[in-house]
Amino acid sequence: METFDVIVLGAGSAGVSAALRASDQGAQVCIIEQEKIGGSCIHKGLYPLKLGLGLLRNNESNFNVNGHIDSEKLFHKITDSMQLLSKLWEQRLTEAGVMIKIGSGLPLSSDLVQVRSNDKTFDIATKKIIIATGSSPVQLPALPFEGDIIVSTDDIFKNYSIPDRVFIMGAGGYGCELSSFYQMLGSKVFLSSDHSRLFPDQDPEIINNLERSLKSLKVKLLLGKKISSYFKNNELLDITLAEGIKFQTEKIILNLDRQGNSENLECDTLGVRVGDNEEILVNDKLETSVPDIFAVGSITGRRSRSGISEEEGKIAADNAMGKNKSINYDWIPFVFFTKPEIASVGCFAEQAHYKGFRGVEGCAKSEYLDFSFLGEIKEGFFKIVADARSGVVIGGQFVSPNASQLISLLVLAIKKGMKVGALVSLANGKSEEIEGIREAARLCSKAIKKQHQTM
Repeated sequence: METFDVIVLGAGSAGVSAALRASDQGAQVCIIEQEKIGGSCIHKGLYPLKLGLGLLRNNESNFNVNGHIDSEKLFHKITDSMQLLSKLWEQRLTEAGVMIKIGSGLPLSSDLVQVRSNDKTFDIATKKIIIATGSSPVQLPALPFEGDIIVSTDDIFKNYSIPDRVFIMGAGGYGCELSSFYQMLGSKVFLSSDHSRLFPDQDPEIINNLERSLKSLKVKLLLGKKISSYFKNNELLDITLAEGIKFQTEKIILNLDRQGNSENLECDTLGVRVGDNEEILVNDKLETSVPDIFAVGSITGRRSRSGISEEEGKIAADNAMGKNKSINYDWIPFVFFTKPEIASVGCFAEQAHYKGFRGVEGCAKSEYLDFSFLGEIKEGFFKIVADARSGVVIGGQFVSPNASQLISLLVLAIKKGMKVGALVSLANGKSEEIEGIREAARLCSKAIKKQHQTM
């Protein structure tokens, strides 16, 4: 019988991250994947959508035929690129010494996994197990999935047709990105959310900027609105919201609840606790209720983004290798690939006191920075948040063309406990976008000094 130090179930972003981390520490690792390397991240979720947005923004002429987007050509490009990326992930795993097995894995105990592959069944032994089998969309009882008319976010790249009008139910970062994508394809977009704001737990100025951006794209925001009824009217769907708002659409995309892919893992027999939505329950070290079994990614009931899943994979792998680490979600940035991009990490000033800080912020508007004039960038800002007592950086929010890349610098500052003065000393030309970070840090430092003078 083959024996490994760590077996990972699922080769999405969380599982691959865990496998590579454990292998880097000298472990003998096996990863078991039922379908394709890359999971939902590469084949259904963020990656294909991000690529689609990039292709339309930077190479729209390649897909524009007589004033319309050639969706079949675009979607083929996305699919082909994701298949290549899947092979690169597979190559990376192989080069790291990770054993890949295609099939379904069933933990029989904390040290034994049964593998079913090509009508063959065999057991492999292990010291630790990391479950990263992901999640699946849940349809509404009153709004079941139906062909290409009512679909989940997992199915948007299965059909090449572009609807004239599309209704996206459920906002969040992915819903906003989907709205931008379909608007660029030429669709009239309706975006709904149960909340009165797109991101009630984010910096209000970020929310304002994002809502203005979507409205400028002619996306119809239906905030705090719930669907009351719908019925087919020939090729259209007549939608009525609870508040009496009525409109027609050709397609409904449900960006709503998901349930963990745990039903085939026989968690009850194993003793692993699960929640109401089949999610596997874990503690802050990503341990399940069974010793030596961990769970990461959206199987834990969290709406996953690749950055969060990757970090969870690393933490679980470290703990499987004998370390004692806890996941700190304040260190994981939220990134939205809208236009401009939005990135946020740590605290924003108004919520800092909930975490024991006295928050002070410095905000630099892009319109007053040199790089915006040179690039004709009319909107955006950079915020740096620090603790007034210690001067340590505790958060920040960026709205800028390359916010997704720049936020990594702020994550490093937070992790290292750097003071805001260190960001003021960043070496860069004033013509570069990073100037926004330096200027926001300068304003934050100035605000801290002013508070000290008045105390």
